[in-house]
Amino acid sequence: MTAGEDARETETAPQAPSSKQPSQVFDAPDLSAPNKVLTDAETDFFVRHGFVVKKRLLAANAVDAARDRTWRHLLDRMPMAPGNAALRQHDRSTWVSPAWGTMPPTPTDGPYAGRAPIVHAGATVKLHDLGDADFLVRLVPNNLKVRRVAARLLGNLRPSCRTRGVYALFPTRQDPGEAETRIADALLPHADQVCQQLNACAYLDDVPPRGGGFTVYPGSHKTLFHAHRFAANWSPLPRFAEVMRAVAGETAPLELTGSKGDVIFWHGRLVHSAGVHFGQHIRWAVFADFMHNGETLSDDEHRTLGQFEWFKDTRLLRNDIETATCEGQDDDAHREAMWRGWRLAGR
Repeated sequence: MTAGEDARETETAPQAPSSKQPSQVFDAPDLSAPNKVLTDAETDFFVRHGFVVKKRLLAANAVDAARDRTWRHLLDRMPMAPGNAALRQHDRSTWVSPAWGTMPPTPTDGPYAGRAPIVHAGATVKLHDLGDADFLVRLVPNNLKVRRVAARLLGNLRPSCRTRGVYALFPTRQDPGEAETRIADALLPHADQVCQQLNACAYLDDVPPRGGGFTVYPGSHKTLFHAHRFAANWSPLPRFAEVMRAVAGETAPLELTGSKGDVIFWHGRLVHSAGVHFGQHIRWAVFADFMHNGETLSDDEHRTLGQFEWFKDTRLLRNDIETATCEGQDDDAHREAMWRGWRLAGR
């Protein structure tokens, strides 16, 4: 059986656990050093926890310009519900619980098949159609500083052509005290499909505590790695749902606060969630994907397997590594399999 065939067999594996831990606000330590792409402390942190935060990696002026262009795109493309006040960039009172108008249904064919160009659900808006905009591709995946970090972790990178777009979390009308009691319920821990090796989340504005910060389940990349048949391709084993429930119920998730220009790099198997948000700001973030520059399945093959996701810059590897090769072996063998092909091999 090929890696692609395995993806089709398991694509409907459940991901939503019933019992979840509340998140803890976490200001990631700055482990960087001048003139170092990554320090040993940063790589060790990534290996152990499955993520690392590079503080203010992006230039502030470039981030501000990208956020302004994103605002213009949002105002141009997102209709408001009839009778509701218009959304305005410089009027914070209009940001709270915006009432969006009806969007077209998700396309079933064409370039956007399977995922609408713009997705909105309550206070969450995902501008996937902006993902291939030059200013976002230059800002994140093709930014020299970002790319150097990704290459130092992963190795030989596939050329980057797009981001997933900008994900915005808007403030809502709710009682903060009541919201605190629903932190665990508000989280949606999951693992992404298709091929996942290394991902990045770039903040386009400051993200204060309980302001929708990207939320991660530290160390879960190791557990989820061995709940898949293949190292990177979406290939959950029968125990996948049980493992997800255990991670969500036993691992304290970390809500990553940050500053404008921070970039979070996380392992593709790391369980994560959108953050709890009951602040007064909009959480703006750009998401990007990185993977090895190996042979991948074609788009038509992805469609046949039900794994075509046009908004991601990643594809199933044709010759992925099987995780089963280290079953029954010691911890060193597990680590070797997990980091095979990465620049981190041997750590």
